[in-house]
Amino acid sequence: MTPFIAHLLPAAALGLCVAIPFGPIGLMCVQRTLAFGIRFGIASGMGAATAHGMFSCLATMSGTVLTQMTLALHTPLRIAGGIVLILMGLRTILVSTGAAHGWTCGDATCGDLLSAYTSTLLIAAANPMTILPYLGVTSALETGEPLIMDRALATPIGVMLGSASWYLFLALSTNTMFRSLQKAALDRFNRLTGILLMALGASLCARIV
Repeated sequence: MTPFIAHLLPAAALGLCVAIPFGPIGLMCVQRTLAFGIRFGIASGMGAATAHGMFSCLATMSGTVLTQMTLALHTPLRIAGGIVLILMGLRTILVSTGAAHGWTCGDATCGDLLSAYTSTLLIAAANPMTILPYLGVTSALETGEPLIMDRALATPIGVMLGSASWYLFLALSTNTMFRSLQKAALDRFNRLTGILLMALGASLCARIV
C-alpha cells in the first residue's frame, strides 16, 4: 500500500463518520431531493462535503492556530449559522412545492445546482462544530511529526470522498424510497423540514445568550 492510500483510507473513514449523524445538512439534502430532484440533493451534499474537506485541510496544516481562531470566532459563526438556518427554514415553509414537484432532472440549470451547492457549503462552513473532529485527529498525531506531502494531499481528499459518499447514499436512497410521494405529503414534509431548520437555527443562536 502506498503512503498516499495509507493516509487516504483513514481520512475517508473519518469523513464518513463525521457526515453520518443526521443534522441540518442531511435534512436539507433529503428535502431538496424530494422537492426538486436527486440532482439538487446530490449538489447539496457535495457542498457539505467540500466544507468538510476544507476544514480537514486547515486542521492538518495549522491545527494549533486554527483552534485558537475557531474559539475566537465561535460566537459570530454560531450566530451566522443560526440566522442562515432560520432563513432557509422560513423559505422552505413559504415557497410552494407545486412547481417543484413537477420538475424533471432536465429542468435543473447550472445556476440552480450551484445555488444548492453553495448554500450547504456556507451553512457547513458557518458551523464551528464541523471542524472539531478534524482538530481532534490532528492533535492526536505524534508531536513533531513532519507534514509530509502525502498526508497533506490525502487527508482532505479522503475526507471529501468519505463525506460525499454518505450524502450520495442519502440522496439516492431518498429518491428511491420516496420519489412517489404525493404533493400533499410533500407539502407536509416541507413544512416540517422548515420548522425543524428554524428550530435548529434558533437553538444555535440561543446558546450564545
